[in-house]
Amino acid sequence: MSVIAVTLGVYAVFIAGYGLLRILNRPVDNWRNVSLSAWGRWAAKTLSIKVHVNGPVPEPPFFLVCNHLSYIDIIVLFSQLNTTFVAKSEVANWPVIGFIARTVGVVFIDRTRRSDITRVNEEISNSVTDLRGLTLFPEGTTSPGSEVLRFRASLLEYPARSELGAHYCALSYSTNTKESNDEAYKIVSWWDETTLNAHIVRLAKQPIVHATITFGNSVIKERDRKILSKKLHLEVSRLFNPMCSSRDTEFEPIQF
Repeated sequence: MSVIAVTLGVYAVFIAGYGLLRILNRPVDNWRNVSLSAWGRWAAKTLSIKVHVNGPVPEPPFFLVCNHLSYIDIIVLFSQLNTTFVAKSEVANWPVIGFIARTVGVVFIDRTRRSDITRVNEEISNSVTDLRGLTLFPEGTTSPGSEVLRFRASLLEYPARSELGAHYCALSYSTNTKESNDEAYKIVSWWDETTLNAHIVRLAKQPIVHATITFGNSVIKERDRKILSKKLHLEVSRLFNPMCSSRDTEFEPIQF
């Protein structure tokens, strides 16, 4: 598949440049940003994703929260941001993608172990630099896009105790064009029992996918991470454009 070819091609160039910079004892963060941004743009182009941006794009250092709809969220966000992500530990075991993610600084969390939260919060604080921000999907799972699910507050410790605060954005997709009547919550969002491979194949058949990122105009600061979580959820929900009604799906959000 062409998106895999793009991924492997960009990664090969990244590794070559990374190795050279290490030999020359030069910083690698800018090269990582350039490589990941290029991957996001080329992967989006390969999947016929057209990205639309509203609002001010945050510059590093930043901590950003976003709703979560699909694995392609990271493609869309990488195409616009110098960032890394917090991802569930299962992604680390995905063929090709998992290996690459581990080597470019993605932070993984084992959501089955509450004891892992302390370690991940520490990694988050170390991942945000003057050259790179961090993006978190605090819903903890993908959804069809009828609403923004309740946010988990456990990984908001860093923005709560630092002066950085938290940026926020809302992400949505549409596929309805003259060439296609498919609905994005069925084609783009990945929330049902469809396997990853089957979903990618179905998505790749779309003539065009419109992705819209709407960034908030403010930074939210709150020392209590639970209050911070509620304020961020309110703002992301305000910006979010629902892709379907809850009556359209049999989706059952994870209770926590």
